[in-house]
Amino acid sequence: MHVRQAIDQPTAGSPHYRQRIPVEGWIFADDRHPQLCRISLQTTFGEIGFTRFFFVRPDVCRALDLPPTVATGFRLLAVLPPSAADLELPLEIRAEFTDGSIIPVSTVTIRVLPRDFTDRAYGNLANPEKTGQLQRKHIHSVGYPAEQASPECVDLLTDYLPPSASVMDAGCGIGAYCDPLQSRGFSWTGCEIDPSSLRRLARDGRPHRAIRRRLFPWLPDRLPAHDGEFDAAIAIEVLEHVRRPEAFLRELKRVARKRALLSVPNMETLPFFADRLVAPWHILASDHVNFYSRFNLRELLERHFRRVEIIDYGRQPLNSPDDLPLPYHLFAICEI
Repeated sequence: MHVRQAIDQPTAGSPHYRQRIPVEGWIFADDRHPQLCRISLQTTFGEIGFTRFFFVRPDVCRALDLPPTVATGFRLLAVLPPSAADLELPLEIRAEFTDGSIIPVSTVTIRVLPRDFTDRAYGNLANPEKTGQLQRKHIHSVGYPAEQASPECVDLLTDYLPPSASVMDAGCGIGAYCDPLQSRGFSWTGCEIDPSSLRRLARDGRPHRAIRRRLFPWLPDRLPAHDGEFDAAIAIEVLEHVRRPEAFLRELKRVARKRALLSVPNMETLPFFADRLVAPWHILASDHVNFYSRFNLRELLERHFRRVEIIDYGRQPLNSPDDLPLPYHLFAICEI
């Protein structure tokens, strides 16, 4: 039996993640073609993919002078096991027939990349072993407090904080900005409501105060500080989490004598990414309840502070369609 075929992808030496190895091509088995029932993909790890569905390739029918209804095309999407990483891997494409016979028709060697991203944020979404129904709670989840301060944000804080200022860091998490600001001569005090973050702050010996949860809904929100106790207050990636932003801003103004500095995710990037079907990761954070552009952030802040200016920082990995940078954060400078 003469088998004619071509493999369009993958090509020899092409790189692939183990979760996604697309195979596409065509095959014609002459007089036995009506008995062709399956295309499978074999490796040293066993069978990793197959298809039983064939479709008409008009270009093949024309090239082989076949009737226009002969189905020769096939596609399949293969998955490798976790142990298949960082290696050169031969793939053998096999044709199977209704009588049980199997014929190897082509072999191509690909490069399996070492990273599969299952150990990263949202990694379960790329894990072939996780087969349960995905719901909103699996996608929109709570992120962890920042382990390290943004160097760009530290520079901005340094530029706009009064020299040697005493600083309250409202919603400080585990205190990522403590060491960088102290090393630049500022007096830093964090305040936090999350119990696990408070335990971490205590363990690491970072000066902090606990924000007490209100016992009754009609009680005012309070930061753990006296009126005007600090030169400045900062809130880095906090305002988007706060369910009562007006009350939070009133507290920042109450405890600080000179300035309040805030950073939030920049929602202005969304329209620039829409054509690429891309959204920043913070859209997936379930505890983000407020969303800000420069325009609505300014409107909000000007109700509480004497002077407000807003800039942006933190370049996104992806540029705009016109290859212009799209900063990831907004940074507000507020005069008390």
